[in-house]
Amino acid sequence: REVPVFHTADVVVVGGGSAGFAAAVAASRAGAKVAMIERYGSLGGLWTNGMVLIVIGTGEKVNGEFKLVTRGLCEEFLKRLEGMGDGAIVCRDPKVYQPTVDPEASKVLMDEMVQEAGVEMFFHCWGVDVIQSGNDVQGVVFESKEGRQAILAKVVVDASGDGDVFHQAGASYEQISHALGFVYRIGNYDRIDRSKAPKDAKLNLGGIEPLKSARWVNNLGPKGNGLDVRDMSKAEMMHRKSAWNYVQKVRKTPGHEEVFMLQTTSQLGVRATRLLDGVARVDKKGAVAGKAFADTVAYSGDDQLRKPAFAIPYGALLPKTVENVVVAGRCISCAPDLIDRVRLIPVCVVTGHAAGVAAALAAKGGVKPRQVPVEEIQKVLREQGAYLG
Repeated sequence: REVPVFHTADVVVVGGGSAGFAAAVAASRAGAKVAMIERYGSLGGLWTNGMVLIVIGTGEKVNGEFKLVTRGLCEEFLKRLEGMGDGAIVCRDPKVYQPTVDPEASKVLMDEMVQEAGVEMFFHCWGVDVIQSGNDVQGVVFESKEGRQAILAKVVVDASGDGDVFHQAGASYEQISHALGFVYRIGNYDRIDRSKAPKDAKLNLGGIEPLKSARWVNNLGPKGNGLDVRDMSKAEMMHRKSAWNYVQKVRKTPGHEEVFMLQTTSQLGVRATRLLDGVARVDKKGAVAGKAFADTVAYSGDDQLRKPAFAIPYGALLPKTVENVVVAGRCISCAPDLIDRVRLIPVCVVTGHAAGVAAALAAKGGVKPRQVPVEEIQKVLREQGAYLG
């Protein structure tokens, strides 16, 4: 069966979550012709569609003072969000920059930034296969309402979250199971009269967010296989019913009668599935020890601000054998014992930033991503405001 070529680009990014968004913008700013495909109708992935609104893991504490390490596109995005007015972003502690964002404002700003960068954006497209000759990936195949089509590209950024691209290309990886979470938002939070509630009432009314009238509740959920449609379908229905019933319970509590179910997530909270077996790997032991890398392209902070920031090497974004693929986000080469720091939103953004720059330089130079001198990648990253230690 022949597959028609829908588009050609220097770089194609598969997945428009936090990592893919950053990769596409960074690659385009670095001079590449970039296309991005996303299965939903908006950017941000679990950050927006999944309503994981809190941006934790942005920095570390040094001598008691907060130090931001997820700079570059991550910092730029958050600062620009501040300029969108009340209700777009809020920071609980002004001394620690770990804000909570509004998902709708974030979607709008991501649209603006990819358009400003000149990225060709294709929503409602699901990447399903790769175009490959030997170990060389030459593009991707996607499904949409138009059927099955192809995008040819010099380099592919796998920002699918689940390593769909490197899996289809035959790269080695480790597959793990994690909790399948579910987020929902409660409305009319500002109309609660706590003076009427029983003293022993123990209600989970969620975390702080920019809208005074709303709160978001992040349910951890049971462990499951985020690649198994049976597990995911069961989790969706279980979570949705549980959330609805809980909000009805809250509404029966004196003083809470006006609370209502404002919104449930449109994207199940899959935390981790495939982890790339890359040229290099980050793990908990190395992170705690502050392991240094000559090819550092990003830094991760700590969500609890108790542990030092740790470096992420370029090798953790590269498959061992598959060519012309750079990986970003939660599916980079990471040991399972460190996934709960690597999968955080700002860390996905900075690995996406690094992957986008690397992909652009490889495409423009006519070389494979592993052949790009890391010094060139680091130079452009610094020019784009990234922190590399």
